[in-house]
Amino acid sequence: KTIEIGGKISKDLQKELKRKGIQSYNQAESIMNSKDFTTLKNPEHINTLRLTVKDLGFPNGATTDEIYKRAQELGLDLCPAEVGPQYRLQYIDQPMYENLYIAMKPISDSDGDPLVFLLYRDGDGLWLGSYWALPGFGWREGDGFGFTIRKLET
Repeated sequence: KTIEIGGKISKDLQKELKRKGIQSYNQAESIMNSKDFTTLKNPEHINTLRLTVKDLGFPNGATTDEIYKRAQELGLDLCPAEVGPQYRLQYIDQPMYENLYIAMKPISDSDGDPLVFLLYRDGDGLWLGSYWALPGFGWREGDGFGFTIRKLET
């Protein structure tokens, strides 16, 4: 999926989420309010790819570190943090009960817990949440992650 990022600061993203009726948890807002959350000044398009832990070659699950290492070996990159709210705003046809974790460098919340964004949809609508992403945290084979596709250098 190609999405547009950039051109909006954190406060703009938060306002747009509310305006579109997208619900967010306090931890997701904490990530967006962190000094470590940055956005690009100018808009640009990036290509993303959703893969499950099993798709990455781990039929019995894997840790955060193992998932990120394998993705890098396959030519994928971690997403800039702003992909979380930007993707949420642009992924309005998300299937019911699907979880999509954004593969990104974790950002610590106010309690110091390293978090990544989580996009999901349930009977109450579209959500922007967060989830723990400790290096040794174990993920199930069906957990889906969004990565960016590395641009080829010319």
